[in-house]
Amino acid sequence: MKAFVLSGFMLTALLFSACNMAESGAQSAAVADDSLLAVIKNRIEEKRELIRMREELLNSPVGYSIKKYKPIIKKYAKRYGFDWRLIAAQIVQESGFREKARSRVGARGLMQIMPLTAREISRELDIEYIMRSPRENITAGIYHLNKQMAYFRDARIDDRTQLALASYNAGAGRVFDAQEISAYFRQPTNQWPTVRPYLSLLKRSDWELHLQVWPDGKPRHGYFYGYNETINYVNHIWERYQLYKKIL
Repeated sequence: MKAFVLSGFMLTALLFSACNMAESGAQSAAVADDSLLAVIKNRIEEKRELIRMREELLNSPVGYSIKKYKPIIKKYAKRYGFDWRLIAAQIVQESGFREKARSRVGARGLMQIMPLTAREISRELDIEYIMRSPRENITAGIYHLNKQMAYFRDARIDDRTQLALASYNAGAGRVFDAQEISAYFRQPTNQWPTVRPYLSLLKRSDWELHLQVWPDGKPRHGYFYGYNETINYVNHIWERYQLYKKIL
């Protein structure tokens, strides 16, 4: 009789446990379903937002310019191993696709080529109207960016591209100097996030550090004060490029 009571008690406990497990399982399934639905809903919203952004871009003046110059951009981007959307993002940053854009220091055109750089590229590519022809300006700009890439061969592609963009904007010497400071602090010299902050340490006021890094106590390529512009230049292009990869 005692064994029967114990068995009955155990059966009741097992039934109670089974009910709890079933209820818990149902709740877990409901939570999982809700989570899945939330993920699906978020993805749908993200896709709708990307479609909206694509339409907004393509119907803007910049979008019309991208469509207009896309063939020449793709042609030379492919020749030098770039994603054409990176070049489009760079042109937006450089000139906003304004064909007659001119900077305060004399850079001109869609890709803001400096006169001295234009003369060098004219000899190397045998083209004459870099400063006047939008198509030649694009050709020269992509070629010049590719030359900057050659300075950073030991970097992974994303870092290499961002270092090259910084070099395009500020000059390779500034990036080299920042790399030397990075090496002084025993940090990687071929990663943009690591090198980037050291661009701000090339000012005259950083002379104490310079004495530790260079024998003559100053950066090899001179003092540099345009670091914020260069850092923003690279970051803005990279952010826009990530977007363009999704909508173009």
